[in-house]
Amino acid sequence: MSRPDSLRSDSPSKRPPTPAKDLEYGIPYPDPQPARSPTPSRHSRRASSTKSDLPWNPSHPCYPHPNPHIPLASPLHGSTRIIRIPRDWMVAGDLAPTFSNTYPEILEPWVSEADFRMLIKGVNEGLVGAFSPYGWRAWIDAVLGVATGWIWEDLGFAGIKSKVKDVETFIEQWNGQRRNGLEKEDMELTEAIPLRRTGYLCLDIQIPDPHIGMADEAGVPGDERVDGGTEPAKL
Repeated sequence: MSRPDSLRSDSPSKRPPTPAKDLEYGIPYPDPQPARSPTPSRHSRRASSTKSDLPWNPSHPCYPHPNPHIPLASPLHGSTRIIRIPRDWMVAGDLAPTFSNTYPEILEPWVSEADFRMLIKGVNEGLVGAFSPYGWRAWIDAVLGVATGWIWEDLGFAGIKSKVKDVETFIEQWNGQRRNGLEKEDMELTEAIPLRRTGYLCLDIQIPDPHIGMADEAGVPGDERVDGGTEPAKL
């Protein structure tokens, strides 16, 4: 037995009117698409990537630190500054003290990028070879140290002492090469400080005073005064 047409779900009288066929709905319009954010252009991405987010304070790689390796009474204390190269734990972890190869652009008048990277590469390779515990010489020194009650190391026969001395010799040779390429007034002012003076916590490079103001308490660069102090920069 068939159902009457009035009870059928597909009966024309029971179907809801569609917007495309019923004039009371008005002219049909497509559904609005969600707004899409504009894709940044190559120029805008490049401009945003060149902006530095690092504040101007002693942690900035180009910050000129006062020279702690010169006596306060020396005239070089006021005419030189220190650019501090921090430790880089991604090179060898905590097995050996290694330093960052990020080139501080403030060194450009006195130390080229190629010379800077040559210094960092030689120092890092020498320190990794000296402090690494996986070499055969490290095992021999450990065994002889225990067997002699550490007299082996006290007498300077351990391999680490000779390798560290080679690193210091490399720094002295690098300083000599850099002095030959500088002007006479800057010849004795630009040098890498021996690592034993910084306890291998950082690599200090001494340069002539670039006359860039220090940062005040709020981290704003200051204009250097004649008396050696600083005052906040006028923005």
